[in-house]
Amino acid sequence: MDLRVCFENMANVNVNDAAMMKHYTQSYLADFTPEWGGFIMLPHDETRRATMEPAWQVLIRNASAKTEQALLSYLDDNPMAAYHVHVYRNDHGAAQKIH
Repeated sequence: MDLRVCFENMANVNVNDAAMMKHYTQSYLADFTPEWGGFIMLPHDETRRATMEPAWQVLIRNASAKTEQALLSYLDDNPMAAYHVHVYRNDHGAAQKIH
């Protein structure tokens, strides 16, 4: 399975520097070998702020069920400052939001 981890900025946070965000997200998720994915638009009903602002994303390719559970536990135990984190699972079809 592939996992897409998206970072939706909280109110009053505005980071427009892709290189800085790439470093920030890859450092935050270093144990999961993330692949930088740039930005993506998330559906309004799946975001906390319901805005049309892009969310930064990284991909974790060929993740096992164990990796998925470790990621979800990590996100709950270590929230990323200034961002709401969304995770989508793709099992060779439509993506499903899991966090």
